Amino acid sequence: MRIDWSTLALQTFNALLLVWLLARFLFRPIAEIVTKRQDAARKLLQDAQAIRVAAEAERKAAMQEAERLASGRNEALRRVQVDVEAERAALLASAREEVDALRQTATAEIEASRATRARSVGIRATRLAVDIAEKLLDRLPESARVDGFIDGLIDGIGHLPDEARAELGAGAAALRLTVARALSEREEQACRATLAACLARPVTLDVHIDPSLIAGVELDGSCLHVRNSFRHDIEQIEATLTNDDGADA
Repeated sequence: MRIDWSTLALQTFNALLLVWLLARFLFRPIAEIVTKRQDAARKLLQDAQAIRVAAEAERKAAMQEAERLASGRNEALRRVQVDVEAERAALLASAREEVDALRQTATAEIEASRATRARSVGIRATRLAVDIAEKLLDRLPESARVDGFIDGLIDGIGHLPDEARAELGAGAAALRLTVARALSEREEQACRATLAACLARPVTLDVHIDPSLIAGVELDGSCLHVRNSFRHDIEQIEATLTNDDGADA
């Protein structure tokens, strides 16, 4: 077999030309396109990675912010709870104080009302006892309404200071003698003589009748009063009993 070198050279040239054309117009653009696509893909991956990192950072920041808000919320709730408990305790204390004050006021009013009723009952009982005593004493015989009281009157005058005794009937002034019943002339003379002997000077009597004395005599000077009568005794007893009832109440 004979080799045609010219044909072989031509075929070789054509092959090299084809390879050059393919490399120049096909392989290189394709390689450039592949490189560009690879660069674009790499850039997309880098952007995606950056976005993922940023998203992760934002997620962590959001979680931290949520934890901070939750912690702040819990602290705020705790403070609110503390304030509510303090306000509740203050309201309860104030309510207890008001209830205690109302209870004390009510107790005081009840005690005052009870004391007033007791005092009123005591006063009525005292007055009833005095009325009964007056009615019983009013049954005394007429002769006993003056007799026996003159000596008590003289005894009362005797206990007066000397200056006070000297003022009784001084200057011929009449002494007012109040009696429970009318005096006989003998009784009036006896009273005048007894008083004159007690005062060591003559006296003038102005006799007045007052049945409310029940029994006894009373002597009035210009400034002095000497009492020896059942009315005076009863008034003293009533005042004493009334005051005792008030003190006990």
